[in-house]
Order: sequence, then C-alpha cells, then structure tokens
Amino acid sequence: MQDWVLERLQQFVGRGDREALEQRAEKALAWQQMGDHGSYRVVQNLPALGRGLVVIEEGVVPEYSRVRRVFHLTNAIVKYYYSPFYIEEQVPGYHARVAWSGGRQVAFIRDGRCCAFTSDRAPDFIPAPFFAEHPELAVGLTVGGKGTPYARPGYRGDADDVEAWGTEIFELGVREPIATADKYALLEDYGIAAPPHVGPFEAGDLAELEAWMKERDEAGGQGLLLKPSERHHRPLKYALPSAIQRRSPAWLGFDNALAGDPYLERLAQAACAATELRLGPESWDFEAVGRALLEPLAEAAAAVAAGEPLGEDFSVWLHGEAAAEELLAQLEERAPAGSIERQSLEPEGDGWRLRFRRLHTEATAALERRLSGASYRD
Repeated sequence: MQDWVLERLQQFVGRGDREALEQRAEKALAWQQMGDHGSYRVVQNLPALGRGLVVIEEGVVPEYSRVRRVFHLTNAIVKYYYSPFYIEEQVPGYHARVAWSGGRQVAFIRDGRCCAFTSDRAPDFIPAPFFAEHPELAVGLTVGGKGTPYARPGYRGDADDVEAWGTEIFELGVREPIATADKYALLEDYGIAAPPHVGPFEAGDLAELEAWMKERDEAGGQGLLLKPSERHHRPLKYALPSAIQRRSPAWLGFDNALAGDPYLERLAQAACAATELRLGPESWDFEAVGRALLEPLAEAAAAVAAGEPLGEDFSVWLHGEAAAEELLAQLEERAPAGSIERQSLEPEGDGWRLRFRRLHTEATAALERRLSGASYRD
C-alpha cells in the first residue's frame, strides 16, 4: 500500500481509530484502476471505514451513509428532528460521487467502484468551473434517464436521454455532507440541477408539508427524503403511496421475490403512507397495484416457458471510445448473476454508440426449475 493512502486515512479517522489503522486498512482496502486513474476502495465495513469509501491522492471520498426508512413521515419528524429541515423529492436513478482526481472528473458508485459511464458523462452535468474553484469537494449525483447502462427497460439512449441531479456535496476527508442549505446554494451558483425540494420547515409546519406530500403523490412521485439542516444529522427516506404502482423487474432477486418479502415490504410502505395522507382503501386503484406487482412475474414466466432467457437490451451514448470499453469490462465484473453480451460499438456524432445485452441467467434458471415441476418445501 502506498504511503499517501495511510496519510489520507489518518487525517480522516478520529484519534482513537488511528492506532490500528494500518492493519485495518490492509484488510479492508482494494486497489482499482480505470485507464490512467488509480484509487483504493473499502470493500468491507470496519470501524471508521465504511464500505464504499474511496481514497484518492487528493483525499478521502466518504462513503454514502445508510439512510433509514420511515413509514410515517410526519410522526418521524416529531420523533427525530428539532432543527429546521428540508424535504427533497426522491429522483429516479443510481448514485455516484464525482471527485476531481488526476486532472479530470472521476465517478464512484455506491460500493466505491469507478464508473466509466458516469465519469465520461459527469462533465455534462457538473460545469468545469465548479472543480476549478472547489477541487476539495465531491458531488453526489443521482443519474437517471433512459440513456444510462442501468436503465430499464432497454432503450435507444441518445446523448440527451441522461439527466442528473446533485443530491449531496461532500468535503474530501469529512464524513458528513455539507449543510443542506449550503448545498442548494452551491448547486444553484454553478448551474447543477437539484431535485425538487421545499423548506426549511419547522416541526410546526406539518400541515403545509402534508399538502406538498399529497401533491407529489398525485403526480406519481417515487418518495421523499427528509434532509436535516445540520450536517451531523442523518437523513430519512419515505415512500409515497403511489410508489406501489411502479413496475419492478421480476428477475432481480427472483427467489426472494417468490418468498414474498419484497412484495410485503412494498405493500406495508404504501399502506402506512396512504393512512398518513388519509387516503382510504376506496381511493386505491387496486387493478393498477395488482398489475405493478404481478404483471412482471407473469411476463417473465411466459418468456422462460417459451424458451427465452430473461434479459434486457441497452443502447447508450458516450463521449469516448475508451470509456465504452471500460464500461463493458465493469458491467461484466458486476454481473455475478448473469452476463453481458457486447453487440456493437460505433461512432455516432461526436461520440460513440454502445449496444449490449444484459442476460439474467440465475433468475432464468430459477424460473426454469419451477416450471419443470420441481417440488419445494413451503
């Protein structure tokens, strides 16, 4: 392990964690390389070193803290919060932290791995002056749209079919994100999109907050995040009732899905949220709920019964050819329950069009076993 790694970690952890730090770091850190970029990531949780933390020469990119879920938002506010807070709409997409390293923007997904796609596209959403003036900061992005390599369903994603929102801003070497109001101010100053949000609120503003929650639910919102005004407070997440009507892929965690756990969790979230917003059972569209829960399973079973493996086709656009090659390698590495089939990589405009297919081999096999008539113990 290079000397600078331990130096950065010594500055990051508290005084009481420094004594055994070298031994812990040897156990927890893994080297990763993406083109000319090299960094270390934490691959297992240890005291003071959370999984997903990244060490670059410029400093430590802190891990994402685990966000606790609540089923009744207004009661949770009274229970946990005494300072002003903000409510932020949960935007669809995957999470990445973007830092300035080696003279360019480099993105790390939640587990700390480099992401070639996000690194290639991040400058489209974070203007160059931001890092020129704040190289000591990292931006937490949520990246969505139909043109990402993780979107579903597969779609011809053009350059403008990717969108991103700044959800957090971190200081290198500091575990907690900066204060929420300061984050919004920086995002606005540099033209980085922020998720829809309201606030600050006090605990006495619950009637106004409830009206906004109903408005977001009627618009088909996914959920909300309660963001504290002070940096040391933890955020909370909350699913809106309408979230139950979103389709989810049947083949992801297929065995667990058949056991019922994900279904029960989604139903409990929706039922509690509907109670909070005083939406009685008579207001539910039960046909839409049933379709969202069962239609993907029925489609998956029909496809496998017809001899078709479960899979998705993707078409994404990137600025650089090398980024496309790196992305394919990273996707294959992260597909333990399936595989990635490259279809084509061709010039398009001032960039490159990459097409590939993601096959869900383990989920296909799980359905094939059940369709074969195999017996299972209840």
